[in-house]
Amino acid sequence: MRISGKQTGGGGQRYPAAFTLIELLVVLAIITILGGLILPSVNRTLNSGRASACGSNARQIAVAMINFDNDFQYLPWYNEGYYKAQMDSQGNQTNSSFQGTNWCNKLVLFNYIQTADKISPWLKGVWRCPGASYAEVTGKDANGNPANCPSYGICCNIFRQQNTLSGFSNVPQRPLKLSRITRPDRIWMVGDCAQPVPGTTPGSGRYLRAGYTFWRPSALGQWDFSSAYPAAQPALRHNSEAVWAGFDGHLAKIDWPGMLAETNDFTARSDAGYF
Repeated sequence: MRISGKQTGGGGQRYPAAFTLIELLVVLAIITILGGLILPSVNRTLNSGRASACGSNARQIAVAMINFDNDFQYLPWYNEGYYKAQMDSQGNQTNSSFQGTNWCNKLVLFNYIQTADKISPWLKGVWRCPGASYAEVTGKDANGNPANCPSYGICCNIFRQQNTLSGFSNVPQRPLKLSRITRPDRIWMVGDCAQPVPGTTPGSGRYLRAGYTFWRPSALGQWDFSSAYPAAQPALRHNSEAVWAGFDGHLAKIDWPGMLAETNDFTARSDAGYF
């Protein structure tokens, strides 16, 4: 390849040497190949960084939960308040709306997690997973209600609620205590949580709306991606994995095969009723 020297034109005039079309195409091909080799590595590095930041968030929330338990001798209720029945003109219940607070609001209000915004702190900081889009943390449910919650959730089959339904009676639940958790490093305390985009492939990382709680499926492996409005579940945001923290603050990850098999019984299915 010649990039220097001079060529003589008609009339003895000399012109600087230039790249030929073939030489330019070769250079472009080399740049394209190098880009194809480098970009996946850059993406892996960025994804790894987001997963690490997500793990740090989950651990901070778990530590806040543990500190709450140390102070009150029980963990926050996942919902604390009451459900107000909504009736039609004939006096039949058509729906119910929750009036009260939840576990994440409790940690904010009691300053277990410091935040300047006490009303809606979920859009940034420790409450927002770096892999969760703005659309996800502000997404609306089937009734048009915005998420208004963090992108990290707890399992309702493990935590307890304290509420009553207006006009009806519920059997009170005893609070969940950290001392009753028999496998604190194996059971999900808090982690990536969201409702999948309907019809998407598990592990695609596409989620419709952030969720602060999820229920394990009634039977092993029946996590829903196909219905018109799938329920919240562990969100596989990081290289097809969800990041979560156990009841001892231990960090872990789970992928789609792990969710199907409920690896290490992370939703405490076998512990049901014990704590």
